[in-house]
Amino acid sequence: MYQVPESHLIGRRQILQASAVGIALVAAGPLAGCSDPRDYDRISFLNWQDYIAPDLLDEFTAKSGISVTYETYVSNDELERRLAAAQRPRPGGRTGSSFDLIVPSDNLVTALRDSEQIQKLDLDQIPNIDNLEPAFRETAFDPGNEYSVPWATGTTGLGYDTTKFSEPPTYEVFLDGRYKGQMTILDEQHDALGMALLALGFDPNTTDPTEVDEAADLLIEMQAQSRLDSGTYLEGLVSGEIVVAQGYSSDVLQAREQNPDIAYVIPAEGGLRWVDSMVIPDAAPRPDDADKFINFYLQPEVAAANSEYVQVDTGNEAARDLLPQDILDDPVIFPPESVLESLYFTANLGDDEAIYDEAWARVQEAD
Repeated sequence: MYQVPESHLIGRRQILQASAVGIALVAAGPLAGCSDPRDYDRISFLNWQDYIAPDLLDEFTAKSGISVTYETYVSNDELERRLAAAQRPRPGGRTGSSFDLIVPSDNLVTALRDSEQIQKLDLDQIPNIDNLEPAFRETAFDPGNEYSVPWATGTTGLGYDTTKFSEPPTYEVFLDGRYKGQMTILDEQHDALGMALLALGFDPNTTDPTEVDEAADLLIEMQAQSRLDSGTYLEGLVSGEIVVAQGYSSDVLQAREQNPDIAYVIPAEGGLRWVDSMVIPDAAPRPDDADKFINFYLQPEVAAANSEYVQVDTGNEAARDLLPQDILDDPVIFPPESVLESLYFTANLGDDEAIYDEAWARVQEAD
């Protein structure tokens, strides 16, 4: 059973590079001078920054004999870039992904599937998939878990300092000059534009160029009082330097452990919901070992440890019996139906993604 430290501040996007590099170097040590990653019992795992209970990788290696090279990223945009780079020809003429397991968000799973960059899972090798809640066996983006298995699910809303707000803020707060320089918006295309679309009363998956342009204009106006930040906003919330931040539920809950004045809210305009899922790149060197890790993660005690440490729902129904009551009762981790009704999954829009690409470029230029 994994022991959860009494105090920690990790984050779905929080950058703690030293620990991540340390894991990668230890795992990669025996590979020095190797010519082909297929020659070794190890997997290369690319995951969101600090999104894992600290002993989980060591426990997997102890039980399976498979070591893990663990690397991290801070956005789906970065994941796409690194996956593309990993697929380029390498010394010796080898081609194919250098990663065995990655954890994209739901809309990116769809894009990677449609572009044939990920492979179908061999569910016969993943029997613990039966531990998942039925809703996570039949997601809209991957019915039947043909290509993906949930790692964690949560929401995107606002983290804020309760000593500065008598009532929970709405998205309009990012236009309030009283908090200039003390507010952050996620530096990720669909999260930021989705928030602005919701603030304007639009569907965050709209394909109307006029609406998306209007959302970009609003974000540019908001940047006069705030900044784009996906990497350091948690530290700012904890220290009090940041009084309101668009953020991920798991991140804000972890920050709250360090500073009890922090709260999280889905504003009345609505919020975003996400599922980050394990998938295997199409040309992964060791897909069979990746299957073993997925099956390991789906063990109730493993999923429960990660749920408690990262402050997320893993979608593992069998794990819930092992969670403390305060986690089960937390409406941020397990939102009630009234909140779920106001949440939107980010859709993959195919060719219409270009509308968002162009709008986001304008926002970034103005930052």
